[in-house]
Amino acid sequence: MQKNFNIEQINPIVIDLLHDRGYRSEKEIAEFLSIRPQKTYDPFLLLNMAEGVDLVLSAVENEERICIYGDYDADGVTSTSILLEFLSNMTSNLSYYIPSRFDEGYGLNKAAMKKISESGAALVITVDCGSVSREEVDYGKSLGLQILVTDHHRADEERLPNCPVINPNQPDCNYPFKGLAGCGVAFKLAQAIARTIGMDSHTYNDTLDLVAVGTIADVMPLVDENRTLVKYGLMKLNSASRKQLKTLVEEIGLKLGEVSAFNVAFGIAPHINAVGRIKSAGLGVKLFRTDSDDEIYEIVRIVKDCNIQRKNLQNEIYERCIEIIKKDYKKDGKIPNFILIELDNAHEGVTGIVAGRLKEKFHRPVAILTKTEDELYKGTSRSIDGLDIHLLLSHFSDLFKSFGGHKAACGFTIAEKNILCFHQGIDKYMSEELSKNPELLTRKWNWDLSLAPEDITIDFADSLSLFEPCGRGNERPKFSVEGIISNLKSMGNEGQYRRFQLMSENSTSFVPCVCFGIEQGSVDELSEGARVRAIGSIALNRWNGNVSTQMNVNKIFSLD
Repeated sequence: MQKNFNIEQINPIVIDLLHDRGYRSEKEIAEFLSIRPQKTYDPFLLLNMAEGVDLVLSAVENEERICIYGDYDADGVTSTSILLEFLSNMTSNLSYYIPSRFDEGYGLNKAAMKKISESGAALVITVDCGSVSREEVDYGKSLGLQILVTDHHRADEERLPNCPVINPNQPDCNYPFKGLAGCGVAFKLAQAIARTIGMDSHTYNDTLDLVAVGTIADVMPLVDENRTLVKYGLMKLNSASRKQLKTLVEEIGLKLGEVSAFNVAFGIAPHINAVGRIKSAGLGVKLFRTDSDDEIYEIVRIVKDCNIQRKNLQNEIYERCIEIIKKDYKKDGKIPNFILIELDNAHEGVTGIVAGRLKEKFHRPVAILTKTEDELYKGTSRSIDGLDIHLLLSHFSDLFKSFGGHKAACGFTIAEKNILCFHQGIDKYMSEELSKNPELLTRKWNWDLSLAPEDITIDFADSLSLFEPCGRGNERPKFSVEGIISNLKSMGNEGQYRRFQLMSENSTSFVPCVCFGIEQGSVDELSEGARVRAIGSIALNRWNGNVSTQMNVNKIFSLD
């Protein structure tokens, strides 16, 4: 924590906003604002950590091969890379396995267990998966494998595997913070091992840049211990000490030293995820493990190409879904309470992203089903705030062949014969939920504080950077500003965006505003001289050596 912290030095509005977010005492506020936060927890508070550490150390001592079994998203890639990097300080007898998104799907599978056993591995450590793989773990154990599961997804007693499981979200685990990503749990395992045998802390702290990327990519809450991990991780990332990330950052047009959580979420993470969506996530691990400059540049080139393909496929499938929704629901004009779409020949690597975009557009939970070769359908789902998709889908788990996830996103497989029953069940469930909470599907436009244009100074905008890193659970503060539109201009290749000045009533001050990604109707209704309320976030805009304030508008309401 910063020494001699003086709360009077902080803009009073920032303090008021922190109070509203539950940070009351000076100690809590100092910890939140500190560039050197201290909020972390003893890794041995995680259930089964001591047993897991013993398993790893025993394998190292006996010179047995350890295989890290990961997942194909950015959290899985970074989790795998973290343990490979850390354990390489102790042994070179390491391998890793990441299942194919297309041929194997999420989590453990028996064929993979057999391959790993035949490769000579003795211990399998899962990262970001495994908490619901009881049958697969039993099979692996029958082959003579020892298995340690590290994960963060929800797990219930009935589905937990018969092996040590380190997961803050499993029953009976009293770890104080439940929001760790898979990479966060992997980091805590490394931390526990290092503390047990007296290894230097840099052996695990050097992986904090990967922890930050994985945590942000998996949209975990950036509060509590995650805030500490991500703050340090972003500092390490911006120090350019990892040449693989340095190359990726530079090649995608970001500036080292200024990479933020936003840049990770919408720049770095999508690129890492794209490899698993289009090719093989193993390339992501290979990127972080190679020391060859030539190989780093070649993999980054592939990563960039995968992301371009991902964008094109995503846009194509999104437009197909929009057409299906228009066709199926044009009769009464009502969007269903739960959007369920069956797609033929859709690239399943991007259906999750599309489901998220549809969820944002229609403010409804969404599931997209894609048919596989074995007459099953793979489902990927996303949900709105206030509606737990894992809880919702768990009511129909008997219809699924496999199922897992968390409250914002889930995946499942279902037989074609069960889809109608599933659809009917969801409709009934949503009707019951809406009868209890009629506002469940109503989009709420909330803001933290109302300001006048003259309140928005460069110093004030700069002070809002104290909230960084921002993301889920610690969103950028939202403000409501009323004023009159002036200097309205179009932007974008198709003129789809708007830039304007929001003038005060007496025309003595204004705040520059930009509109990206809000409803086209709202944009089209903007007119010079209109009196409006704008809701959005405020930041500094640096361009050509000049610094000014800027409001990024999310919603506009007419006041005329």
